[in-house]
Amino acid sequence: MAPHALISHAMITHVRDGHRRIAAALAVALSLTPAIGHAAAPGLAIQAATGRSSAVTAQRIALLIVPQPAAASGRAATAHADEEAYRKRLRDIGFDVWTLGPADRPQLERGLREAVARLPEDVQIAVFALGPSVGGTDDVHILPKDAPSDASQRPDMLDSEGLRLSDLLRRISQRRARDLVAVVDECQPAAGGRCDFDAAAGASGASIIGSERAGRRSPSGAPLAGRASLREPMLGAMAQEGESFLQSFAFLRRALSDSDLEPRASGSLTTSFAFLPQGFFAGLPSACNRIDPNADPASLRGVNLDPPIGACEAATATYPYARAFEDRRQAGREQRAFQKATASCEDGTAIASYSAAYPAGRFRGLVDNFSIDCNRKRDRQEADERRRREETDRQREVERQRQEDERRRREELDRQREAARLEQERLERERQALRAPASSASGWTLNFASNLLEIRPMMNDQYDAQKQTYTTIWRSRQHGDQVMMYVQISPNERCGSAQQYIAEQIRPRRGQVSRSQEVNSAPGRAGFVLEGRGTAVAQGSFDDRSFYDFATVRRDDRSTITNIGARFPAEYSDLYRAELLRMMNSMQLPNRDIFTNRCG
Repeated sequence: MAPHALISHAMITHVRDGHRRIAAALAVALSLTPAIGHAAAPGLAIQAATGRSSAVTAQRIALLIVPQPAAASGRAATAHADEEAYRKRLRDIGFDVWTLGPADRPQLERGLREAVARLPEDVQIAVFALGPSVGGTDDVHILPKDAPSDASQRPDMLDSEGLRLSDLLRRISQRRARDLVAVVDECQPAAGGRCDFDAAAGASGASIIGSERAGRRSPSGAPLAGRASLREPMLGAMAQEGESFLQSFAFLRRALSDSDLEPRASGSLTTSFAFLPQGFFAGLPSACNRIDPNADPASLRGVNLDPPIGACEAATATYPYARAFEDRRQAGREQRAFQKATASCEDGTAIASYSAAYPAGRFRGLVDNFSIDCNRKRDRQEADERRRREETDRQREVERQRQEDERRRREELDRQREAARLEQERLERERQALRAPASSASGWTLNFASNLLEIRPMMNDQYDAQKQTYTTIWRSRQHGDQVMMYVQISPNERCGSAQQYIAEQIRPRRGQVSRSQEVNSAPGRAGFVLEGRGTAVAQGSFDDRSFYDFATVRRDDRSTITNIGARFPAEYSDLYRAELLRMMNSMQLPNRDIFTNRCG
């Protein structure tokens, strides 16, 4: 092959290798350049805090400085992505965020002076210098957008092209800030210079942490992790609740130990400032904080946990790094599962779900005991149900037996009644066989028990011509004259009613009256009954015998009074009163009374 051909081939190979290296470098650069969701605009933009906690006692302001436009370089684009991430985080944890966007040196200096002049006193201030800063011989410099690209190689130009960080911190300290801290994202030492954070802090009293891009390797010689910026470890440090600024630097040192960023800090770091003060999350006005992870089980009865659990879901979305909210969310979910598991013995699925989801849960013992109690209760209920069925069956059998006994009793009662009826009929026949007839010339007839009564010999239809009365009197065969039954027919001299006759002729000779009642004895007749105890034996003197008097007259002709009655010892009332009623029931009166037309 000709020499010129060899040269040509070598040149071509070199060019191709160069193209490949350029393409690879571009690919790496593109991979390290973040997608910009929202580039910081020029000028000062202020956004209020979104998270306000009672644990924060002073106003907190974060000043984010993004001096170069996103299009200036890949590193500048990263700074804008960092600003967006820091801004969200800082607002969430209670900072009002002031962002100063890309500007040339005069604009940047004027913007910073105006921003500092607007700062209130007695506030906590955190300054973030995002994007590369340059360490000179005696300070750290912030480079505006119009700074020469080789400014870091020309230390003598830094004062004229950049802004001293110490000047900014000094002016801020004059606002009597309660706490002043600064984060320098990445400091690059100029030729012959260094990243002197103590010089940058100066007399301001500020605490500064940050990083410096290292040209080092790990002790083992292994490559170090390349980090585009300090953002990820810094956000991690800012998420540690209760850790001071000094502890945040310790966190950074651990996080950057295997990366190409070396942690840097001023000689003194404050312990009074914390990005997340202790109790910050507990002090947020979130319903999630109503969940008590150590709540007494009894206090959970009837509590609706859905709203606070929903608030915890929202809080963990906003604060994914907040262990407190995650712990409360998990506690709330377990408490809700406990509520469902112990709400009812009927929901066995809820009990099983709790045991499966929380095998070592805080309420596992209570749920297990509840399940055991439910099983016992179920066993008792089943036993009670079995006893109830047995008792029901027993009662049914008792009722069946009762009904059977009742049927038999009724049958026996019917049999007895039938026997009694037959016996009564037999006795009635016997009585009828023993009953004798009696009659009067006045026209009446009746029958009486001849074995019980007898007509007095001289009083068998005895006619008194003077009084014009027909009288028949019976006495007892057993008790003699203590018993007297009588029928008397007489003219109705006063032509009054049966009641009037009883009142005038009978009542004065009787004692206590238990019955005085009008009785319709037969069609066409009106009657009256007087019944009681005590009959006259002398003027104003009465015996103790019972009496029964009945008087009746025709409705169409009151000329004749028919009076039938009896007197008998009270202790024999059942016997003689019944016989009197039988005599009255058997009595037949004439169709035409013996005394007629006397009452007109």
